[in-house]
Amino acid sequence: MLPHIYVEQSPISVPVPLRGHIKRPDYIVGIPHVGMVAFDVKAKTLYPEGLVFDLDEIRKLRAFARMFRVTIYFACLDPEGGHLAYWVRLDQLDGVPLQHMARKAVLVLPLDQAQPVDMRASFYDAFLDAVSLA
Repeated sequence: MLPHIYVEQSPISVPVPLRGHIKRPDYIVGIPHVGMVAFDVKAKTLYPEGLVFDLDEIRKLRAFARMFRVTIYFACLDPEGGHLAYWVRLDQLDGVPLQHMARKAVLVLPLDQAQPVDMRASFYDAFLDAVSLA
């Protein structure tokens, strides 16, 4: 088991000057010989266009990543359940064009650009697959 912590999410735990400017990931995981990596867990419907991310949330997570110098991944789980999930590194969304859905600014990442993860595999093996240079 890898060392990890759940990041408490109540608004009162964020210093007043940062409220509304950062969004905290859900988990911080210690990867041996690598360092810390953060994960924001999301229930994401798989649309034909791909995975949809709220631009405001992305901006706030980017601020957190810069401030704490940590790599953030989204762990996108199918709300219907199942063993397949997708990981998306926050910086993968940097070049994704802005779109609007239901009057909301969003980024849509094609599914073939996300890392499929078998939730039955160990976290460590899934992480090694995600960062593999091959």
